Amino acid sequence: MDWILYLAAIFLVMFSQIKVQGAYTRYRQVMTLRGYTGAQVARRILDDHGLQEVRIEPAQGGALSDHYDPKANVVRLSQDIYANSSIASVAVAAHECGHAIQHAENYGFITLRNSILPFAMVSSQLSWVVLILGLLFSSTGLFYTGIVMLSCVAIFQLVTLPVELDASKRAMALVFEEGFVVQEERKDIKAMLSSAAFTYIASLISSVLQILRLLLIFNRNRD
Repeated sequence: MDWILYLAAIFLVMFSQIKVQGAYTRYRQVMTLRGYTGAQVARRILDDHGLQEVRIEPAQGGALSDHYDPKANVVRLSQDIYANSSIASVAVAAHECGHAIQHAENYGFITLRNSILPFAMVSSQLSWVVLILGLLFSSTGLFYTGIVMLSCVAIFQLVTLPVELDASKRAMALVFEEGFVVQEERKDIKAMLSSAAFTYIASLISSVLQILRLLLIFNRNRD
């Protein structure tokens, strides 16, 4: 049973990555009819929401390295998203601006996520070390400490999910309110945003499956 959970977790993560990469590869080649670049989309959304102080910069990473950095107060867009006027460019740029607006409005789940973040970062780095030691030495204390740490990561992913879904919901509304795309392009924008959101859902489910798998292994070893 535990190997089925393991394969299911791996499959989910791989499938979500293939899904988002496939959507990005497809929609980066489909140009919008109105021709706004990702940088233009981001600038106008931010300005229209009173966020003129938020900068827009090309990201230094590769494809889909786009993010909003609240500490530096900057939206960073990957080179392709920044410069092109594709469906992917408009959707991703609007999504990242959604995060900037969330921070400006003190969106509730942002505050909760930030409070969990330090524990999640430590847990993600140490949980597997503690879990392996617990399994090797059949230490109930160590093992369940590792499970709690891994659960902290899953809780962080759970809290992150509404943040990402809300940013995508805002993006869907913004691209039409601001007139960046026409009604006929709505389906493509939604498909791009939904593919990206699925990666967060898959990561959460994968973490839960991993926790269940580890519990099965530990209990079987004890028996």
